Amino acid sequence: MTLTAQDRIDIDDLVNRHGHLVDAGELDRLDELFTPDVVYDASDYGGAPLHGVAAIREAALALGPANPVGHHVTNIVITAVDEVTARVRSKGIGILAGGTVGSAVYDDVVTRGPGGWRISHRKITARRAPLGGAGPRDVLEQFRQAVIDQSAETLASLYAADAVHEFPFTRPGLPSRLSGRDEIMRWTTAMWPAVTYRRYRTLAIHDTGDPDTIVVEQEAVGADFALPNIVVLTVRAGQITRFRDYVNILAAEAVLG
Repeated sequence: MTLTAQDRIDIDDLVNRHGHLVDAGELDRLDELFTPDVVYDASDYGGAPLHGVAAIREAALALGPANPVGHHVTNIVITAVDEVTARVRSKGIGILAGGTVGSAVYDDVVTRGPGGWRISHRKITARRAPLGGAGPRDVLEQFRQAVIDQSAETLASLYAADAVHEFPFTRPGLPSRLSGRDEIMRWTTAMWPAVTYRRYRTLAIHDTGDPDTIVVEQEAVGADFALPNIVVLTVRAGQITRFRDYVNILAAEAVLG
């Protein structure tokens, strides 16, 4: 499938126009950018994907002064899917009022309708790790999938040999600290026959002053339970070095019986 030169110009303008409208606060014009049923997935920054133009507008208003003062888009690559659909990947640079700068990747699906090209799906992925290895958010997702799959091999590969896994909220008879990959894996895999997680629900992810450390508010969801916990995760060179697991012990014991 091919796109005309005018299609490519229009799609390029569409992606660029997002920053101009949002930074100017012209949120009543978001329908010029998105389809009515758009899915806007910024879950890499915490929270659930947004559905519809109104939800995007409300989220931006709720964020208030925490919104970037500048959205800058570069490196736009357009790939045709069919005559009315294309995939667009671009780089995003966001600048906050305090001068903090962040980098992201936009993965868009754009659709041509009666009003021209619009974004029907946008996935925003934060770029936090250099070439030296995956960052904490990437490792968090790999960790979750390994636990869901109960893959000991994958999970072990995510921990550094001298990693520490801590349980600040514990009770007599339960460990407060597991030292080293081997001890962590023995403890973790011993729990797997008693409990199976189907997915994780992200409530929020918070960056810290250390780019290798994040704070995660989440729920581990099974067939008939949801275990809340807070995790402070530190990753160096793509591996977990410290995992502080503020699990709700009473809720976990109820699930484990």
